[in-house]
Amino acid sequence: MNIKKILGIRAFILEWGTHSVLLPIIRRFIAPPPFPYSLAELEQMNTGTLGHQLATFLSSNNFTLLSGYETHDVKHVLLDYAPDEAGEAAMQYFFLGNRDYSLPVIITVAITLFIMPEYYGRFLRAYKRGRNTPTLKGTHWSSLLPKNKKTIINALQIPEVQ
Repeated sequence: MNIKKILGIRAFILEWGTHSVLLPIIRRFIAPPPFPYSLAELEQMNTGTLGHQLATFLSSNNFTLLSGYETHDVKHVLLDYAPDEAGEAAMQYFFLGNRDYSLPVIITVAITLFIMPEYYGRFLRAYKRGRNTPTLKGTHWSSLLPKNKKTIINALQIPEVQ
């Protein structure tokens, strides 16, 4: 079996496990709060705001605002993790380091620890970055959207991605 086929199977397993199994189970017990902005409203925000950058992130990746996933995408933009399988996993390692021991974080870290060994260095850096960031637990993510992204990063003391 060639490496491209293995990587394709791995990506499918991660996406299917997350979107078809894990998140629907979680959503059954924990309903996310309603997201207060439409894509058009995000696009109208000032260029440097987290909200405008979220709109840019969504359009540049051909994504839409998906109900229940908006906050996840906000985290991608704020923390600067790509929406690919390695970026998704690295973001979960960041949150593990930040002491977020939620089910999605634990499961993603456990699975990717075994199936993505080529990213161990990246995952360790993400974990340390999370550990070096004051806790983000309790952050009201959508309230940050009208604010300048750099100002938020400084206020939350989030180190740069290494």
